[in-house]
Amino acid sequence: MSFMKSRNSKFSIIIGLIAIFLSACNGQMTIESSATISFTSAVPPTTLPTITLTSTATVTPNATITPTATTIPQPGKLVFSSCKKNMCAIYSINNDGSGLTKLTSDMVDIFNPQWSPDGTKIIFEGYPNIYLMNADGSDLINLTRKAEGRHPDWSPDGKQIVFNSLRSGINEIYTINADGTGIKRLTNNPTDDTNPQWSPDGSRIVYETTKYLSTGLWYYEICVMNYDGTEKKEFTEGVNPRWSPDGSHIAFLGPYSNIFMIKLDGTELKNLSNSNGSDFDFSWSPNSKLIAFATNRDSNAEIYLLCVDCEDNPQINITKSGGKNDHKPFWSPDGTQIAFLSDDTLCVMNADGSQRKCFGIKAMGSIDWKP
Repeated sequence: MSFMKSRNSKFSIIIGLIAIFLSACNGQMTIESSATISFTSAVPPTTLPTITLTSTATVTPNATITPTATTIPQPGKLVFSSCKKNMCAIYSINNDGSGLTKLTSDMVDIFNPQWSPDGTKIIFEGYPNIYLMNADGSDLINLTRKAEGRHPDWSPDGKQIVFNSLRSGINEIYTINADGTGIKRLTNNPTDDTNPQWSPDGSRIVYETTKYLSTGLWYYEICVMNYDGTEKKEFTEGVNPRWSPDGSHIAFLGPYSNIFMIKLDGTELKNLSNSNGSDFDFSWSPNSKLIAFATNRDSNAEIYLLCVDCEDNPQINITKSGGKNDHKPFWSPDGTQIAFLSDDTLCVMNADGSQRKCFGIKAMGSIDWKP
């Protein structure tokens, strides 16, 4: 297995390369190509599963991303959790900031809502359970029935939900029908299996499992299995695995909190962000060409774009907030906008960082766009 960089290489990448992929999302936005991104990188070794990185990469974007033809974002709706005095509720809001609607009553620790693929229902975590309701907040039910459930994710057809649960005394992966019937245990390990996500075609599930060393130390391993729990495969060290929308790759946070990518057969492991900072909260663009992610490489948290398909994966800061902490980016379904949190305030911006608008509403956990 080899990483696709040459050791200690110096190069300049024209920012116009990213424009190709932004325009692939909507056919409208381009990036002025008068400046370059330049950085120096050292390549990690090529053995698996142990990864040791020595990175000297720096990113010096001199250009701004500027739409040359204005794209009007499609009307959309966001769902999120907001808390006051330790009590939280699920809300929805239009992507222009109008139509704020409280969907649930106040509860303790409810977060990470997610639309169903057809946009008619919402699941969310209400610790220690998983809840399901209609998109307007009606017909709320407890799916896991006091048996504990975390990290729910819809199957692409909307018929099932995968999640991890401590109901057996240790975290294992389960599926359940969207009506609360037919629960099935998929893993049976002596250590925790958590954070599952369906593949875009519904055939497989990626998750992370805990591995313990003889020294007593532990780490997380990225794993993939069939949707029914068969043919489990362990890939490499990492957390928070996420499928690319086209289903060809899995991105995850690897050693030194860099963003890595690997193919489904476990080959072509690559450090995409290759940063000295801590990268986190990443989100694939709908066309699988870009990744938006948060990083503290500028001391405060900023949101960057990373070109996945470009040689050497150029990156650029699109928030440049100058002291605020911008994080939790999440792409709109049409790829024209990114929702995010700025110092825990809900905001939306165009995919190039322009037209930033914050709604004055505190939010926590993940944000999701209605399909």
